[in-house]
Amino acid sequence: MTASTTTTAMPAPVLTSPAPAEGGLLLSELDPWGDAGLLHLPAATAAEPAEPQSLRSFIAEAYPRYGFHRWAELLIELLQAVADGQLSRLIVTCPPRLGKSLLVSKLFPAYFLQRYPHLFAAIASYSAELAYAHSREARHFYRVTGHLLARDSAAVGNWLTRQRGGCIAAGVDGPFTGKGYSLGIIDDPYKGPGDAASPALRQKLIDWLRSVWLTRAEPAMVLGADGSEQPNLSAQVVVLTRWDHQDVIGWLLEQELGEAPQHWTVLDLPAIAEDPAERPKLPPTCTLIPDWRQAGEALCPERFPLPELLKIRARLGVYWWAALYQQRPSPASGSIFLRQWIRPPFPREQGSQRQYALLALSCDLSFKGEAESDYCGFCLAGLLAPPVRNAIPRTGEPQGPSGPKELEIEVLWSARHRFGLPEVIRFLLGCLEALEQQGLRPNAVLIEDAANGPAVLQTLRRRVPGMLPITARGSKETRAHAVAPLVEAGQIRFHHRAQPLVEEAIRFPKGSKDLVDAFCHGALWLEGRYWKAQGIQPVVTPLLVSR
Repeated sequence: MTASTTTTAMPAPVLTSPAPAEGGLLLSELDPWGDAGLLHLPAATAAEPAEPQSLRSFIAEAYPRYGFHRWAELLIELLQAVADGQLSRLIVTCPPRLGKSLLVSKLFPAYFLQRYPHLFAAIASYSAELAYAHSREARHFYRVTGHLLARDSAAVGNWLTRQRGGCIAAGVDGPFTGKGYSLGIIDDPYKGPGDAASPALRQKLIDWLRSVWLTRAEPAMVLGADGSEQPNLSAQVVVLTRWDHQDVIGWLLEQELGEAPQHWTVLDLPAIAEDPAERPKLPPTCTLIPDWRQAGEALCPERFPLPELLKIRARLGVYWWAALYQQRPSPASGSIFLRQWIRPPFPREQGSQRQYALLALSCDLSFKGEAESDYCGFCLAGLLAPPVRNAIPRTGEPQGPSGPKELEIEVLWSARHRFGLPEVIRFLLGCLEALEQQGLRPNAVLIEDAANGPAVLQTLRRRVPGMLPITARGSKETRAHAVAPLVEAGQIRFHHRAQPLVEEAIRFPKGSKDLVDAFCHGALWLEGRYWKAQGIQPVVTPLLVSR
């Protein structure tokens, strides 16, 4: 018998009787909590079971359709050890959309609080909204298994049990001051790649961990009645999909080399199993849970079979695949554009003229023309047109291109100069005139709407047809990652006149970035126009970077 059944067993209130012993409306079936709240009215309670319920059986009761896949069984065992006080530090890294938040941030806090209703669990995520969503589900699973809430505090961000323990939730920069916890869960502290790659935001998170989060944890050791130190239930669980090698996991592992290691247990779950020798090495103070799979096996074939994972890998490219799905992010330098990806132009029949469906001259302009200012980057790229039929068409047969073809982009030329506004205008006009003489008139001149860009647009808009302002969304690195899979797949090729871009790209993001940014703007614009011209939507596998 659970605590919730004791309320229904009480006699229904008699409205004509003023006797308080009947319980009144507060203890009637209209009270969804079945709780006297702060009045402390007596209520029958069920006897505590001789053995505490296991996490697995709690999940089966709270979420009957939960899929106990092999990876989940392993994680459940580790979380059970946390709840039993046998494990106090757990790191879990795994691919997106696996179901980690359901297990770690929703079901597990509910189970922990039914085991220890007088203690507190805390949930933190990149936003208060997401942390509240986890807490709301944890509250639901706590109640659906027959456990009662305190009537006076049941808000999703701060709800209490009848024993005055409970759950608190906030964003990673949110207020935990004045509150303590025995179980702390950090789930996806970064909103996306921009946050994880930003040194300022990474440092802000570390400062919050040091000054707020870790200071609210219960002490790991307390003094017993005899004055000796005794272990206290104080656990930390960090679960996330890796974005960057210097993210919070990288920081925690780096701290293990210091004077106060935390001895983390690490469950590292790549989407496709790799040879142990290929996996990142952990500090000697950490314990790595062995992978049960052979190299090449999918992590959860019930949800993501191996053929589907291979499609995702082809679409993401090596950098994001390694970080998001294999949980081994590498330093961005030298790994966004690899030298072996750089290929010569697409082959063509001897003597034939290369035809471009679209040409784009993209420009990344600096703020000023002084010696220490950034470079201006210029890049000319073309979208290859489908080949034209050589045979004379029959009557009624359509002429022209042979139909849709694969996306093929060639970078024809690149240049980098330190220019002020007058020099930029003269250079652009000279380039356009030279291209016109070669029959390479651009369909669009893309100007980033920043720095000197607005002034150039205003000056040349009437003199240069096809000038388009481009809004820079995200960082230069984010745009480079979006283009990198096309280069890796061989869909973007490079003429020898684009060598300055090639040399900058293989060093990116170290050194100059202006040519790469101009190139990325042009490539993304051409790719978008390609799909629009085909009249179809690109085949994009969902779940690529969703959570």
